[in-house]
Amino acid sequence: MLKDKIKIGYQQYTLDVWPESFATTEEAVGEFFANERKIGIRGDYVDSLHGANTLLHEVMHGVAYQYGMIETLDKFNKEEKIVNTFTNGIMQVFVDNPWFIDYIKKQIDKEYGTSNSQGK
Repeated sequence: MLKDKIKIGYQQYTLDVWPESFATTEEAVGEFFANERKIGIRGDYVDSLHGANTLLHEVMHGVAYQYGMIETLDKFNKEEKIVNTFTNGIMQVFVDNPWFIDYIKKQIDKEYGTSNSQGK
């Protein structure tokens, strides 16, 4: 189940679930919109591993944007390659080690407690 928003850096981004034919590029399953502070994802992918990977991929674009990597990476046209490689890599770590996500969540809960409502 997706939340309505996700926090990346200091910004809140709206998660926008699209109908199948809504993406701005023909093959897109998801897309990051920096100026609109939105992340779009096709609804028919939301409840799948591919959809989770896509959302993580778009969040990584948000991280690159929020932390000032875009200008440097775009100059060399490498952002997409870097984001895609790291997203696929970390997603495979999560697939191969499902306990790792629970461990991370437990450590976050210990640090911030269950009352942390960011991203809800």
